[in-house]
Amino acid sequence: MSLPLHLPESTFAIVSIPRARYGEALAFLADVEGFVAIMRDNEEVSIVLAEEAWHSIAASHTELRVVARVAPGWRLIQFDTVLDFSLVGFLAQVSRLLADAGISVFTISTYRTDAILVQESKYPLAVSIIESNKIGTMGEKES
Repeated sequence: MSLPLHLPESTFAIVSIPRARYGEALAFLADVEGFVAIMRDNEEVSIVLAEEAWHSIAASHTELRVVARVAPGWRLIQFDTVLDFSLVGFLAQVSRLLADAGISVFTISTYRTDAILVQESKYPLAVSIIESNKIGTMGEKES
């Protein structure tokens, strides 16, 4: 039995803005519906959100649009189950299977589960690989 997947219809954008805009990012993301991820390091704030939401934000925040770097055209594959913190190698297995097929991934982990984004052109193949390999919650391919 393979893990259940959540496969939203939306395409997603991966957006990078200067770290100094972190507070502003939190404010404009507060009302965005659906999947949103925001990560901050010493240099930048990375945001993953539906492209439609990004276009709406960019239209009303011209100064933000000028400084943002945007990578559009990503599709989300979310593992729709709770993954325990003791789980070892789960994303490594998923990444290896997709890398072997030439598919690059952008990974996101939440407290509850993991998700990956793949380029839209590779999405059907990525979903097929994940589903056909019946990846289990032990980080091993199920028999």
